[in-house]
Amino acid sequence: MSSEEPIEISDFEKDSLYLLPLAMIPLESKALSRARLVKNAKLQSMLEVFEGSGSGSGQINPDMIEQSFDIAQNPGGNDVATVRALAGLNSFDVYSLRIAIRNIGIEVEDQAFLRLSDTKRAELTKYMLGFTRPLLRQIYGNEETNVSDISELIALFDNPNREEALRNLKNITDKLQIELGALPRFLEDYGDTFLSLAYFQDCHFSLEPQFRSFTTAVDNIQDNHQLRQNSSLMKSLDQTVDDLEDVKASLEGLFQSFDRETRTMWEDFNADTFSKVQRMIENNHTTIGAVLCGLSVKMGAWTDRFGTADHGLIQQSEFIMSDIRQGLDILLEITQQGTPREKVWRNDDIIDF
Repeated sequence: MSSEEPIEISDFEKDSLYLLPLAMIPLESKALSRARLVKNAKLQSMLEVFEGSGSGSGQINPDMIEQSFDIAQNPGGNDVATVRALAGLNSFDVYSLRIAIRNIGIEVEDQAFLRLSDTKRAELTKYMLGFTRPLLRQIYGNEETNVSDISELIALFDNPNREEALRNLKNITDKLQIELGALPRFLEDYGDTFLSLAYFQDCHFSLEPQFRSFTTAVDNIQDNHQLRQNSSLMKSLDQTVDDLEDVKASLEGLFQSFDRETRTMWEDFNADTFSKVQRMIENNHTTIGAVLCGLSVKMGAWTDRFGTADHGLIQQSEFIMSDIRQGLDILLEITQQGTPREKVWRNDDIIDF
């Protein structure tokens, strides 16, 4: 892709679980770079070539790229294989993408594409307070301080008052049992690790109203005298709700585990105990991302279709059977195995890992 063309990616796309603008990926094809990957309600990755309020969404299966795009065969690159590998991912959130892109071997020129937007980071402040306040207490105890977040701790390195800066930094390194030179990286890792947890928690909480709306609709369908005669439908509806609740319960179990381990970390806080919690959270990024992406896409599709007006119970039933149920087995498998099964491309081949 030509470096002369500005890459424009919206905050919404950057913060999304289910959208991947291909402008952030180094591709030879300019046409492909203008498209994006999206997850549909069946949890299939589709290549979206246009989208608008009046035109809808134009999507093609990634298997049809050669038939839909005039892509020159380039011995030095393989855009088609790269896009198909990315389409095999279970989530497009920035934290899952960091891991996947590294495994695939893609070099993203602008690392800002793999970070949450400033807007989203500001929105997550309410969650981050629970992670920054204990750190500040460890460092400053009951002393008065103007420092309010991790970025301000990092900024101490540029403090023109060198005596004050060194005193504060020495206090931090003593608490953490690390060298002064290792402190900036530690603080950045701490902030990023718990920002990822705050992001996933925020995504989880945002699902609750949609999930309640969906289960209420299912209750209404099952209360309908005519539809209640369809025993097969009733059984499928019960199974759908049970599966969704099982997936949600697994997710909530992970968050509870993180909370327990974080509380334990504060009992003996140092670089090593933090690294243990950091590994635990990061090792589950792709699992959490996959589950949240799947639930967000399904509940979002339900809300878009039925959330703004009254609709017939038969329409709702058909949508549950055709779109909500499809792909739930993928989410169940992920929660049961703990590691999402994804397709990854390397050296011109697509492999499983």
